[in-house]
Amino acid sequence: MSKGKGNWSFRDVSLGLQKLREFLLGRKHTLHGRFPTMISPRTIPTPDIPRGPDEHYSNKYYFTRHARDSVLPPVIAPVAEGPPMCRDPFKKAKPGGVPPDSVCFNCAPTPGPTWWWDGHFYYETQPDCSPPEAKAKASPPCSSRCDPNPTEKKC
Repeated sequence: MSKGKGNWSFRDVSLGLQKLREFLLGRKHTLHGRFPTMISPRTIPTPDIPRGPDEHYSNKYYFTRHARDSVLPPVIAPVAEGPPMCRDPFKKAKPGGVPPDSVCFNCAPTPGPTWWWDGHFYYETQPDCSPPEAKAKASPPCSSRCDPNPTEKKC
C-alpha cells in the first residue's frame, strides 16, 4: 500500500506482487503518481487579476478582423489625372480636396505591364512553324543488287 491519508492503494498491484517487487528491488517501491490525497495542500492564495476590456469575446480587438476582410481589390488612385494643382505656396488649397466628379480618366488606369518573373511568355501566341519541306527522293547508291565489281561505285 502507498503512504497517504487513509488506507488507499492508488493504481498499484496486488499485495502479493507488492511484496515480490519489494524483495526484488531490495527497498520499498515509490509510486510516482500524484494523487490528491498524497499532495500537500496549496497554501498560496488564488490570484486576483482585475478584469480588463477583453473580458468578453465581442470586446476583443480582433473580433471583427479576419482574412476575408483583409483581401480587397486594389485601390486605384488618380495620379496626375485631376484638375491642375495650384503651385503657389502662399495660396491655400480649398477645404475638402478634389471632388470625385472632377476626376476623369481617358482610359482605365492599369498598374503597368506584366512582369514575367521566370522569363517565359506563356500567354503570348507564338507563330506556328511551317511544315518541313518534302525532300526529293535520292537515287539508290548502287544501281543493281548483284554488282560484278563491288569495288567500283557507279553512283
